Amino acid sequence: MRGGLLAHDVGPFSHQKEDGIDINAEVLFTSPRFMELIWSPRPTIGTTINTSGDTSQGYLGLTWEWDFWEHAYFSFFWGAAAHNGEKAANVPDKKDLGCSVLFREGFDFGWRLTENHAVMAHFSHISNGKLCDENEGLETVGLRYGYRF
Repeated sequence: MRGGLLAHDVGPFSHQKEDGIDINAEVLFTSPRFMELIWSPRPTIGTTINTSGDTSQGYLGLTWEWDFWEHAYFSFFWGAAAHNGEKAANVPDKKDLGCSVLFREGFDFGWRLTENHAVMAHFSHISNGKLCDENEGLETVGLRYGYRF
């Protein structure tokens, strides 16, 4: 499990329109054996709730994780997100996200404190990949804590 606090709509790939802090929670599952062919990603489901009433999201996808130095690791998420934001609001303080379901990418740089506990710096991005007319995108950045059962 992972969770934390994220700054909402901070760029760098989109312009800041929305505000607030996001509460993030996700669950990562053990990688099924058949996924060894693609470096054993872990199925992941999560949510990011905006505390200011702006865009929140639920997401699912796959997370790959690589150790790169002693207790340090890098993880990458790729999947889809459904959101409650605007598709074409055309108002100054709301994102025009274009579609109801978006692509979601994210990554973490983490540090394992023990076998079960970790802290990580997190970045994620949602957008429609120009599949819809509007495509402002939305990024979050923050800190998360992870616990491995």
